[in-house]
Amino acid sequence: MNSKITFIADYIDLYGDIEQVKQQLHHCSHCGAKLLLSHMPDYHNHTIQETMRCLDCGEGSKQNLYLIN
Repeated sequence: MNSKITFIADYIDLYGDIEQVKQQLHHCSHCGAKLLLSHMPDYHNHTIQETMRCLDCGEGSKQNLYLIN
């Protein structure tokens, strides 16, 4: 399983109307199934790590790192 951590600023590549963007964010790019999202806050470093996993094919795994105030 190859995981890639991206920052929220990388979402500039998303395009389309709100439904198309939701589809790109919340569904597997390989099989189209809904992704399982989990969140792990790190209050010391002011970040939240979001991990997305596809339960159907296992190929849609990725991670995002969000900076919080």
